[in-house]
Amino acid sequence: MNGENKAIKIFLWLAVVFCLLVLTKYILFKKNPGYYKRYFAHEYKNYKVSDGWDHANTKPFSTIRLFSSKRVTTEYSYKNIGGNIIGFVPLGVLLPLLFPFFRRFIRLTVVIFLLSLLFEATQLLAGIGVFDVDDLILNTTGGIIGYIIFAFAWWLINRQPGPVQAVD
Repeated sequence: MNGENKAIKIFLWLAVVFCLLVLTKYILFKKNPGYYKRYFAHEYKNYKVSDGWDHANTKPFSTIRLFSSKRVTTEYSYKNIGGNIIGFVPLGVLLPLLFPFFRRFIRLTVVIFLLSLLFEATQLLAGIGVFDVDDLILNTTGGIIGYIIFAFAWWLINRQPGPVQAVD
């Protein structure tokens, strides 16, 4: 591997790690650090996963429908729906660039879904958020949009120009 390719790989790795750190901050650690210090020191021992399931949304599209209604502000709807989608777009671009294995649509879709499921399960198991099946749908949609951007750019860069015909 030449120096330029190695630098690109390092940059892509750093970008993926940065994306995962940002997602972790915004999905798992939305509140200030003091909150989590108090929570894990005093409240977590009383948390039961069954309590988390009581608040979980397991009905597809119910949260999305709620955010599309007039019962919540437009700004909050955009932040929630848009944030869930936009947050995973970079991974849909970066993962196929870094790992040729993920240049297949189904493989990338599955790994984005599983990554989203890991975040949702962590929220449920740790009691630091609400499990929401709609977040899985929106996050996976974001990864798919990122993959479409990757695939289109890949096609543009790698397409071969057709034969040039002389014009008289």
